[in-house]
Amino acid sequence: MNDRGQAMGANDDEPAARLDQELAIVWPRLGRHIAFHRRLVDLTANVKAALLLSQTIYWTRHGRDIKHSDGWFYKTTEQWAIETGLSAKEQFSARLVLREMAILNEQRIGLPAKLHFRLAVDQLGALLAERIGSASSGLDWSDGAAVAELLGPALSYHRRLAAVAGGVNAGLLLSRAMYLTRVQLTRKLEGWISHSIPKWTEELGLSRREQETARRDLQRAGVWEEEVSGMPPSLYFRIRLDDLLALLCAPSDGNPGCGIPAARHTQISKTRMWDSHSVDSPEAPQLSYRNRLDCFAETAMPHIVRSTQGLLQPPVDRYDSIAPDGGGDLVFPKSLLPEERASASILVSRLPECAQALLDELSARMDAGAIHTSPLSYLRGMVRRAEKGEFVPEMGLRVAAARRQREAAAVLSQERQAKDQRLALERSRPESQAKIAARREEIGRLFGTKRTQGSEDKTQ
Repeated sequence: MNDRGQAMGANDDEPAARLDQELAIVWPRLGRHIAFHRRLVDLTANVKAALLLSQTIYWTRHGRDIKHSDGWFYKTTEQWAIETGLSAKEQFSARLVLREMAILNEQRIGLPAKLHFRLAVDQLGALLAERIGSASSGLDWSDGAAVAELLGPALSYHRRLAAVAGGVNAGLLLSRAMYLTRVQLTRKLEGWISHSIPKWTEELGLSRREQETARRDLQRAGVWEEEVSGMPPSLYFRIRLDDLLALLCAPSDGNPGCGIPAARHTQISKTRMWDSHSVDSPEAPQLSYRNRLDCFAETAMPHIVRSTQGLLQPPVDRYDSIAPDGGGDLVFPKSLLPEERASASILVSRLPECAQALLDELSARMDAGAIHTSPLSYLRGMVRRAEKGEFVPEMGLRVAAARRQREAAAVLSQERQAKDQRLALERSRPESQAKIAARREEIGRLFGTKRTQGSEDKTQ
């Protein structure tokens, strides 16, 4: 951000501390996110096809028993919508683009016939290698460095923000804007952020028209503000975090799966959905490119190596601190002793991106009586599996869902209490008391007049 943006932030009415506090409340409620690979937009010339392809790559790499099924996996239209936010029409168009490029294979299998998908990994590897100017070869999923080089950097796309904003493009824009806002506050800046249309295109692949439509949708939702300032004029934006929090806490109508893994829904398949998890980094990665710049301030390496293996959690930073004494924002099983909590905190600190998922799984296993050794030994085993990329949360998902429901209920309760306090304060003011007294006297006079008229009528 330039000096004009810093000056605007310094003179903003909202203090940085308040924005920081609001962001800390909003961030855990963004829900799970998937890795969106920007380079795939240049490959497909279609943002939504790139999003579907990003999730298809995830399933091909991490789907359960994917090797035994020769790369095929089953996914319904509803499940694709839950994972990506794409409507049925958008899915059809995206799949058509991928089929024409011979990247995605489709086949109806079984009785009744169900549509299955398979990624043409060799064709995809050849196209990506040609784009970045490297030697064409088969795409080896076991080579994380090679996959990261071919796919390029990724950014976090929050499916729940697409539901709030009313579309995938707007959700993608808002997801990136949330990351920029977090970086802004980390640097002790506040207020407005300057981001040009070419910069948005470079980072997200959205055209000018798609950006204008997305920004209009966000403004209509009440979570986006814009202002043009400076010479030459520059466009600044900021997110209305308080309004975004209200929308995130509101009940979701017609979309019960918003922010919920598809594994919670019935499906007959070889895969179980644990959404991908990419960690944003403020440092720009070193990329090899030939025709255009795909470089922007995020990296896909954490996603490729390990981060899609478990339940998605927001990146651990000052909003999700892990204290060595078992403090911080982590929620520990209630039956753990204080000394055990300190040891558990040290164990999960090695994997901050899935620390809470590990603790939730431990809590669920302890409550079910499924642990026959010490809780710390069981936790140590889960940490080892997570380090190898083999940890998949199962029973802990319900623990995390219940905690989110309690947090949302607490927020609503606080809002109701604040509203009641405001009403009580207004009623206690002298002018309000005077209005109430005057109204009572008026009502008393009306009733007294009616009683007098009734007595006169009886006398006559």
